[in-house]
Amino acid sequence: MLEGTYTSPKIRRLAAVLGVPWPHAIGLAGLLWRFAGKHAPTGEIGRHDDEDIATALEWPGDSTELVAAFVRSRLVDPVAGPARLLVHDWPDHAPRYVKATLHRNGKDFSPLYDEATTEATTVETTVPATVSPTAGTSYSYASTSTSTSSSTSPARVRLDPEWADLIWSVWVPGRKSGRKVGIAAIERSIRSTAKREGIELKDAASIIAHQTREDAAAYLRKIEAGETELKFVPLGSTYFNQERWNDGNEPEPTDDEIRAARIEQEIRDARSDVGGQLDSAS
Repeated sequence: MLEGTYTSPKIRRLAAVLGVPWPHAIGLAGLLWRFAGKHAPTGEIGRHDDEDIATALEWPGDSTELVAAFVRSRLVDPVAGPARLLVHDWPDHAPRYVKATLHRNGKDFSPLYDEATTEATTVETTVPATVSPTAGTSYSYASTSTSTSSSTSPARVRLDPEWADLIWSVWVPGRKSGRKVGIAAIERSIRSTAKREGIELKDAASIIAHQTREDAAAYLRKIEAGETELKFVPLGSTYFNQERWNDGNEPEPTDDEIRAARIEQEIRDARSDVGGQLDSAS
């Protein structure tokens, strides 16, 4: 598994595009890299057709859609010619055994990597038609054309304020305090994620919506099972301000959150006691 896999927004984007859980997307990426290491060590994975790639990844669905999702997530880069596709940044991240194998056989990584850094290739792929973070809803995608060029900064594109509202609405009911701070944090995260990954703002919003929904559902399951309490769930302002959706871990209350919840409960108890005393006095 390549370094940074568990914190990579690209993996989260792959999960959102394919509509699969985040751990499933990690497995798909790992299998892709393993296939490349064994059968495309130079990085030119596109010399194998889409069906071969899908079979190696144990993907039961449409092979073209799977490969398009990898391209859309920038885990695979399209190039002109018979090579078709390159594993993204393979010369920098390939395992040591791959580099040793190439060296032993007198080979090197594909020369197309040098060209890929200066040329933009337009490919047919898919993008989210809407941001739909409602629980149990799959994202829908509409066919369009996009370019791997990053000449247009996502920061210059208009951010639809409705995206942040939709993401906010997904968070755990009863823990949505600090909406103004939370909305501002969501909008910052959408822009920073889009800029960092070179993706569209709408796609960045889809990633955040997807993981927020997963985290909220995980907290609700824990509450229902009696493993935690609502007061230990971070407030929406805290969750989004700290980009907790990007943690990649099963939600657990931090020490600070536990202390804050206890103080909050003590304040409520004190107010209740004072109110009871006033009622008795009257």
